[in-house]
Amino acid sequence: MQYTDSSPIDPADLEARISQRQVELSYTGLPSALIAIMVNTVIIVIAQWSVISTEILVSWFLAMLTLSLYRYYSYRIYKARKSEEGSLKIWRQRAISGTLASGVIWGSAAFLLVPMDQQFHQTIIIAALIGMAAGGVVSQASLLPASLGYMLLVIIPLLARLFSFGGPANIGLGIMTCVFLIVMSVGAIRIHRNLYEALSMSIRQQHSRKIIEHLAYHDALTNLPNRRLLIERLTKDISRSVHHSHIGALIFLDLDNFKTLNDSMGHQQGDELLKQLAFRLNHCLSEEDTATRLGGDEFVLLMPEVADQEPEAIKLAEDKTQKIQEALTHPFQLGDKEIHMSASIGIALFPVHADNPNDLLKRADFAMYQAKSFGRNNVSFYSPDMQEKANLLMTLEQGLRNALKDDELVLHYQPLVSIEGNMVGAEALVRWHHPQDGLVAPDSFIEHAEQSGLIIQLGKQVLEQVCQHINTLINSGLVDSDFMFSINVSPLQFSDQDFVRNILATIHNHAIEPKRLTLEVTEHALLLDLDETIKKLNQLRQAGFSLAIDDFGTGQSSLAYIKNLPIDVIKIDRMLVKDISSERIDAIIVEGTISMARKLGFKTVAEGVEEQQTLDKLKIYECDIVQGELIAPAMGLDGFMEFCLRSKDAKKQP
Repeated sequence: MQYTDSSPIDPADLEARISQRQVELSYTGLPSALIAIMVNTVIIVIAQWSVISTEILVSWFLAMLTLSLYRYYSYRIYKARKSEEGSLKIWRQRAISGTLASGVIWGSAAFLLVPMDQQFHQTIIIAALIGMAAGGVVSQASLLPASLGYMLLVIIPLLARLFSFGGPANIGLGIMTCVFLIVMSVGAIRIHRNLYEALSMSIRQQHSRKIIEHLAYHDALTNLPNRRLLIERLTKDISRSVHHSHIGALIFLDLDNFKTLNDSMGHQQGDELLKQLAFRLNHCLSEEDTATRLGGDEFVLLMPEVADQEPEAIKLAEDKTQKIQEALTHPFQLGDKEIHMSASIGIALFPVHADNPNDLLKRADFAMYQAKSFGRNNVSFYSPDMQEKANLLMTLEQGLRNALKDDELVLHYQPLVSIEGNMVGAEALVRWHHPQDGLVAPDSFIEHAEQSGLIIQLGKQVLEQVCQHINTLINSGLVDSDFMFSINVSPLQFSDQDFVRNILATIHNHAIEPKRLTLEVTEHALLLDLDETIKKLNQLRQAGFSLAIDDFGTGQSSLAYIKNLPIDVIKIDRMLVKDISSERIDAIIVEGTISMARKLGFKTVAEGVEEQQTLDKLKIYECDIVQGELIAPAMGLDGFMEFCLRSKDAKKQP
């Protein structure tokens, strides 16, 4: 579906529209002008019948009648075909030519119909010609060549006739007619100019009204229809679907990690990506479809009357989403950078899933969040159980907000042990001490905290607690100067433009040395904007932090970018580690990763070590550090302090 351009009116287009309106005005007033001409013609013929020869009167009358009929015929053709006529210039020329021809016939009356010695009959012709000249100036004011030319063709022959008669009276009347000619010429120019300005203002106002109406129904950034227009169209389409027993589809699209990109690259680049996305979505539409931007990075595609049967409607909606996903596979060019984006898509059918716009939008939104919960770049159809899940998510989000406000988030520490068996550090893992549900593991709330943006505040609270606990452990003498504390950094935190400054300010407030901390960042967060990533990592490394790639092996691992990253540690994901004693492929990947990291100068940490056979394999592979239930579970601060004390006592024993 094509959308109206809301840009200011082009000067050339304005001139073209004014010319069109001028011609329209010329033809619009033509029937009444022709009636006035023929009435005056008949009056003159009757008045001069006794003093002018019949042959001249009849010839003059027939000439005027023939021209008037031709001009009326042109008027009828114009009214019928003006929307099809390719050249406005042709109609303008016809209007001017007809007017000038009429002026010639009226001007001839000064020579043909004015008797030499009949003062009364002279007065009739003079009055008629002056009146017709004045009328022509007004009726043809929109076309200046027509109005001026008509008046000159009527008056100049009259002047010549008057001066040829001689005598004081005729010469005086001729002088007065000259004054009339000058005044009317100036008047014709002014009337034309005023009319031109009035037309220009009218066209500009019409254009402004169209722009205002367009902006009321369209998104200013992408020029796509907005929610208001979507609701109007959706209301009509739902009604038609119910009446004709058709099924339509509503496709709800939300970009994955757009906020991360927006925060890291700036809103200007984010806006540019949204405009490019809108352009691609338009190319995925059929003539009947509507693409809408609801706001932010949320878009909706409306497909009316997709099919008569639900299975066929589902198939066609899936085909459309596949087309959209294919359009998103190509990178977005933002300046000199190529950015890869994906989208989570939810689909609801109408009137199957809802018979009103608001409920339908909610259910397509539920389906989109279901798709997002499966991971990025997924599609999900609405099902009734999604309402319950959506309510649970709302409850979860409100609970998280209360948890952050009431300090319900607590830290547990899981020891990091060298392959030789010495504790070298610990990873800080957040838990939610829920008032009703007890201790809640991070798998139940971290992902939603990321999606809702609460992860920023959560990350700040975690860092504050870690700094406090580090000071407690140092003051108690339970950890030495080489003991490292690992903290997870979410993609949203890492993309924050103030991330480096904020983390330095926090550790400075607690007098913590950066070398005490290892910041763990996932592959996905690092790959969003590689240039910006390297810049931030260099800043953190120069400040003294140790840097680790977390969950290595589950994302878009590539030696091409790893070698360029200023990192110290590679943490191998537990999904690869846990089965290396039984799965040959996992074992090969883990062994290869450890070997590669060692040659590149990186340390390796194996997560999820739960069995002795796994630990034995890792020793053979020469992994540097291990972590998991076999070594020690995650424990609260008090439990971790007791664990540190036991480890310290064990070292003292011979």
